Amino acid sequence: MSLQVSSLGRVWALVSKYGLRAGLQKATVHWARSRLSTPFDVVREYGWILNEDRPPELPSPKDEFLTINWIVPSVAKGSGGLLNIFRAIHYLEKWGHKNRIYALGSWAAGGKGVRDFVQKSYFPIQAPIEAFAGQVPDSDALVATNWMTAYAVRSLANTAQKFYLVQDVEHYFHAAGGLAEFAKETYRWGFQGITLGNWVAEVLESEFGMPCSPFGFSFDRETYASKGELYRSEGKKRVLFYSRPNTERRGFELGVLALSLVAKKRPDIEVVVVGFPPRKMRFPFTAILPGIVSPAELAAWYQRCAIGLVLSHTNVSMVPLELMACGCAVVSNTGRNVEHLLTDEVSQLARPNPQSLADAILELLEDDPLRRKKVAAGMAFAQRTDWASEVKKIEAAFYRGFNLPPVDASAHRAGGALVRKA
Repeated sequence: MSLQVSSLGRVWALVSKYGLRAGLQKATVHWARSRLSTPFDVVREYGWILNEDRPPELPSPKDEFLTINWIVPSVAKGSGGLLNIFRAIHYLEKWGHKNRIYALGSWAAGGKGVRDFVQKSYFPIQAPIEAFAGQVPDSDALVATNWMTAYAVRSLANTAQKFYLVQDVEHYFHAAGGLAEFAKETYRWGFQGITLGNWVAEVLESEFGMPCSPFGFSFDRETYASKGELYRSEGKKRVLFYSRPNTERRGFELGVLALSLVAKKRPDIEVVVVGFPPRKMRFPFTAILPGIVSPAELAAWYQRCAIGLVLSHTNVSMVPLELMACGCAVVSNTGRNVEHLLTDEVSQLARPNPQSLADAILELLEDDPLRRKKVAAGMAFAQRTDWASEVKKIEAAFYRGFNLPPVDASAHRAGGALVRKA
């Protein structure tokens, strides 16, 4: 009996890929689908897909300071998507806007401790955070933050305008089927899109006719900075691989195969694999697995590595700018989803196959002048970005949704007043 084709083999493959708990859950669902005419309670699990569409019914705001309700998925630690949401709320609060947050799922801290958890793990926001129970108070702006929250926003009418903060093209996360179609449908509802980067905006506008206002990428200057070549060398050549095995769009298998080719030619390198909890895994190279670490610890690893490999098969992540700020040369894959942010001037781009990526890494390992040139260009590029400026674009998108005048670039907030163009 071949383990690869047996039932036990399929279970083992799922456990190996997703971990014990998630793997067993997926195996159970697969078994149920193959054995039962009704594998699980679809209406109980997905009945919210049938939510009634209720257009906004409140008048546009007259006050320049907005009341914004955010519907977010489950609150948990280490989410890049939540980091961007809470960062935006943090700035908007400082600029005088009132924010409230409603979570669809459970949260790691539980109950009343959730805001303390968010303040310690993300940003010191003052907005109340509650479980979403089907209703929210009136607002000027009601914001969906992923495709599942969009169904909740669709069913609420007590707002002046509905917005959709889209950080990636989420139907790409799923195989062709019901879940992908559920996600696609949310882009057709006329919400005002606020997208992380131009690529997401281009996809949503061209494929779904969704009006979008993009904002850009930056990094946390208090955390990510270079300590120079001397700190980095330590007598070793290190390559950092940003890896999330459970997230297919981050190309785990592709990255490991590319690094295996690198290790054949350069067995002296060490590979630091970050982005997921450490577990027993066999790598064809010397691997260091720090696990899920704090941003400060992550920055320390960036600073000690010569090259960072970051793969993105949907929207590019924020990791490349963090690596650049720490003086680490970035290698990534080609594609419009990446190249709307990264170029060959500031990074080393290669076709998404093992040999091309390996060649790109080896070229930087063996050509220090080229690597230093990429590092200098990357650092300069990162330093030209700024989170406050990007969140101002989010604020401007809210006003644009109400047809209000834009914020003057030279405006300052003093005495509760906001200066705007006539």
